[in-house]
Amino acid sequence: MAAIDELTRRAMAAVAEAAPRAAADPARPVYHLLPPAQWMNDVHGAFHHRGWYHVFFQFLPWSDDITAAKARGIGWGHARSRDLVYWEFLPPALLPRPEDGARALASGSSWIRTDGTPMLFYTHTPVGFPEQKREPRGALPADDDLLTWRTVDLGLTPGNSGVPADIPAIWADIYLFGHGGRVFATFKQSDGLVCEALNPELTEWRAVGHLGGTASIAAHEDGVAGECPNVFTLHDRYVLIRSTYPISYLLGDFDPDAVTFTADGPPRILDYGYGGAEQPALHSRGLYGTTAFVDPHGRTILAGWVSGFAKGRGWNGCMSLPRVLSIADGRLMQAPLPELNRLRRRHTRVENLELDDGARLIPEVRGKAVEIAAELDPRGAASCGLRVRCRDDGSGGLEIRYAPGTLHVAGTRVPVQLAAGDTLRLHLFLDHSVMELFIQDGSASVTRVCYPPAEDVAAALFASRGPATAISLEAWEIASIW
Repeated sequence: MAAIDELTRRAMAAVAEAAPRAAADPARPVYHLLPPAQWMNDVHGAFHHRGWYHVFFQFLPWSDDITAAKARGIGWGHARSRDLVYWEFLPPALLPRPEDGARALASGSSWIRTDGTPMLFYTHTPVGFPEQKREPRGALPADDDLLTWRTVDLGLTPGNSGVPADIPAIWADIYLFGHGGRVFATFKQSDGLVCEALNPELTEWRAVGHLGGTASIAAHEDGVAGECPNVFTLHDRYVLIRSTYPISYLLGDFDPDAVTFTADGPPRILDYGYGGAEQPALHSRGLYGTTAFVDPHGRTILAGWVSGFAKGRGWNGCMSLPRVLSIADGRLMQAPLPELNRLRRRHTRVENLELDDGARLIPEVRGKAVEIAAELDPRGAASCGLRVRCRDDGSGGLEIRYAPGTLHVAGTRVPVQLAAGDTLRLHLFLDHSVMELFIQDGSASVTRVCYPPAEDVAAALFASRGPATAISLEAWEIASIW
């Protein structure tokens, strides 16, 4: 076990002191990854190495409020898992250090070098920011357990190695991707600046072009928009995920010689999170700040930050459930990680329930930590759907309502158009204050933070103004991972 330095010990002590208060919050998730206490945001740098999955995330061990003055101490939290289900929280991997002139360490990514060594890539935010601009840096493990890391200079400072001197001070979120043995990186707030590694050690880089993009966080923008760009290959396509409002993606091709990304079509929504015309408040974004990586089974896994939680509870933020990505009919598909089935406990199944102008309580399905898979035939109903965390008479709660052309998910509108004879397929994970919904086998998803009354734990199916059929509903109680 590597020696832990004084700054890391103080960070761990601050988390331990806040942990009892965080644990006492009844709205705190029980099967999502989150630190024992304090603030977390963007998930990044995930990889598999020597039998362990490692995940990193923006972590403020000194406070549960990112707007506090202590936010200048944000760094990288660290957790590991054998199966992406049960997690072990580890000491912070990276913290801003006064001797390094660091104010904060922003988001980034990771890469496994050709010699098998994992390497982290983060954004150094100097004490003089924004007058002094950010710069990307690397970090190599200083021990076999990957508990401590040492900084590596990449030479990618504004005005050097081809990086424009007038690049915005806020450029950040370095994300590495590959093509034919070559390794590239792109960044937010930089017109999609692309740099290429010049050596196998990934310590020498040079800017080689731009993919294009904008500082806008609007989902309809082309190129490297928003924040936390993720670029990776899936099947025979390149995928570009951007943390916009709501989070979005492009499929296309990357030409390493011309340094261009040619999209197959306009941007699509990855997760609808917060719907409506109004932009959500800062740090209330549903799913955001993602990381994608390939696991030993050849699956491309995506995970991200879930935000929008109430303040002042000793904790804030969690990681989404890991999602397995695929492409079908030109769309990015998301499926919950199959290993999550290990958390299933008491099971309920009902079939062929007729619904007509009212709610039908499913008395066997109750709780704040549940998984529900339902298939509905709307038939002649004007609308139909599912309510969870509702009252014992089937009213209230979080409503998922389908009407032709639209699925209303606890206030978020998702375009869903069923073809003739098609059914509505919903796969819902509810974890106290967190809702993750996969729609039509993962062709769309919605991640939300909700606070229904604590006493409401029932579930019901409903239809209005006409008949509908619940072809099937399966539900499981879900166990804690802690």
